[in-house]
Amino acid sequence: MVSKFKTNKYKPLKLNDLKKFINSKKNLKKLFKSTSNLRVKEVGDGNLNLVFFVENNYNAICLKQPLPYLRVLKDWPLTLKRSYYEYEYFNTHKKYVKNHFPKIYDYDGVLRSITMEKLSPHIIMRHGLIKGIKYNSFAESISTYLAKTLFYTSDLYLNAESKKNFISKFISNTELCKITEDLIFTDPYSVNKNNRWTKPYLNKMKKKIEKDEKLKIVISRLKLKFMKNTDALLHGDLHTGSIMVTKKDTKVIDPEFAFYGPMGFDIGALIANLLMSYFSQTGHERKIGERKKYKKWLLETIKTIWDKFEKKFLKLWETENHGDAYPKVLFKKNSKKMNLEKKMYMQNLFEETVAYAGAKIIRRIYGFAHNIDFEWIENTKVRANCEYKASNLAIEMLKNTYSFKSINDLIKAAKINENMKAKL
Repeated sequence: MVSKFKTNKYKPLKLNDLKKFINSKKNLKKLFKSTSNLRVKEVGDGNLNLVFFVENNYNAICLKQPLPYLRVLKDWPLTLKRSYYEYEYFNTHKKYVKNHFPKIYDYDGVLRSITMEKLSPHIIMRHGLIKGIKYNSFAESISTYLAKTLFYTSDLYLNAESKKNFISKFISNTELCKITEDLIFTDPYSVNKNNRWTKPYLNKMKKKIEKDEKLKIVISRLKLKFMKNTDALLHGDLHTGSIMVTKKDTKVIDPEFAFYGPMGFDIGALIANLLMSYFSQTGHERKIGERKKYKKWLLETIKTIWDKFEKKFLKLWETENHGDAYPKVLFKKNSKKMNLEKKMYMQNLFEETVAYAGAKIIRRIYGFAHNIDFEWIENTKVRANCEYKASNLAIEMLKNTYSFKSINDLIKAAKINENMKAKL
């Protein structure tokens, strides 16, 4: 059920509002049979939203409501309409990857809330990676998700009119795009009051980043591409904190940053977070070397994700190329020239992925919003050692992107940087 978006009757929900809210929605009320014994708790731990679990012995749901400000900085206003873009992202992609989303029960345009199934026994993937849990089905699931969400919203599948109509739905998500443009592509490379890093150990590296003109040219090019390219409908914030998992299942959540942009941004965000998990593992060891096999698994997972994504994306291009890009009428079946073009397309996408992954790593170590992979390492010198190695690789990924010809090159570089001696 969807209610019309309104601009003036919003209020943040409180725990004692939830029962009344559910009783006002027939589609939600019937999920519980009876609402007399509902258990309600707030579980949100992020910066942007209120999150509630509502359950009884019969069913359980999750209600997410945006706040009009950043929780840690209440003087930083945020658009409430971002939940609309999240809902529309789910709605657009559900035809092809609905098994990789939670079930959506309701969108309320007055309170801007989205109500969905409570995922259980799923946990936030980032938490599982910190604990050293292997998710052996993840690469298969997420590569399918990436291939389908990116292909089916691109010019390779859509005609020009359909794609422009999709773009028009998301074109106004400018405030959240602006957050990305500032926090990823600008602030970490400048002196900014919101930046933070592990002091004093990373002070020299931060100064190096601020003074590196070549690095700032590269990141500016990536920012320009982010602002102008409309390759496909992106999640916009696809990291291991926006994925919930069990050992057999993968669900993607929180696509409120959704917009049409460069494909490599989504893939790069995911790979960056897996690389940061890799570099953080030493800091989570209780005994030296106990995460050695787990680090190997993480690198194997990164390689498998790209390899499977590439294969699946190319298969879709071969079997469902109905879009206005590279129209079939122009090419013979199994055209050698067209096969070469596809190879070049994927190579360009890989290099774009590498570059955006580098940018994502830098912002999580020197910008405003960090991740717990590193933050939960209590010994600051050990943490800085992990972050330094990740930073060094990220700078290489940005400044020497074209030296990474394959995913094997990226894996090799990650191993080299992990084994280097950090200059703290």
